[in-house]
Amino acid sequence: MATRIDSWIWAIRLTKTRSAAGAACRAGHVQLNGATAKPAAPVSIGDRVTVRLNGRERIVEVTRLISKRVSAPAAAECYIDHSPPPPPREVLASLPRRDRGSGRPTKRERRQLDRFRSEIMLVTLAALAALLLAGCSGGGSDSADVSETPKAGTGPQFARCGGLTTDDVVRMSGMAGLRLAIDNPSTCEWRADAQRNGSVSFNWYRGSPIGRERGTEQLSRDTTQDYEIDGNPGFLAHTAGICEIGVAWDADFIEISLASPISPGAGPTIAEDQLCGAAKSITEKVVKGAA
Repeated sequence: MATRIDSWIWAIRLTKTRSAAGAACRAGHVQLNGATAKPAAPVSIGDRVTVRLNGRERIVEVTRLISKRVSAPAAAECYIDHSPPPPPREVLASLPRRDRGSGRPTKRERRQLDRFRSEIMLVTLAALAALLLAGCSGGGSDSADVSETPKAGTGPQFARCGGLTTDDVVRMSGMAGLRLAIDNPSTCEWRADAQRNGSVSFNWYRGSPIGRERGTEQLSRDTTQDYEIDGNPGFLAHTAGICEIGVAWDADFIEISLASPISPGAGPTIAEDQLCGAAKSITEKVVKGAA
């Protein structure tokens, strides 16, 4: 009987619960041989599994198949750890642990809420006084300067899959045999085979800040740097066998991700420079073709 990837990563203690392992797979945080894996994806000895959780990336090679949780020493015998070293404390400190206002409030947030409640009456009285003064004055300009915050949907409109065809992706990535495996309005992914050995993906995020995505990439990739297309800011992040580019418009951004095919015992078959060159070409085509 095949071993599911969600059971395996839970059994070797990469997640606290099996349901958390399944949720990580469904959220796209688990990759099998460089491609996004579903919870039921089977794992085999020699496969490379990548799990990105809590701002850290774990990369392990399967050496033994188990589906029941074991102790930490026993779990360590089931894989070879290829994970990058933990990020510096300075990088961890710069990232928010959770969204403000979500989950159980912290002590600081409770103190802030108490101060807000104690001051709300003063704020209300000040607002009423301002309205009365404005009504009595009757003068002044009819318009006022209002600062605007970025809104979702202010960026360009992208065609299905960013306007990319399978022929475009095969030609520009240099990966033969890619086929469109995921196709919806916000995500498209091309894969080389059933084992997802080599892939290209297009993702369109609306109302999601690119800064948070860049922070995650900074923790999990060897190199993260600024990148720009036609004046639109973004980032380029890469590590062995993976290159990703993000480009932002206000509160919208797109991300192009390429994962090289992996040769057993030899690693990625496409060099990083060549892989990132292909990612740049694909991203430029998508950006210039947007409406």
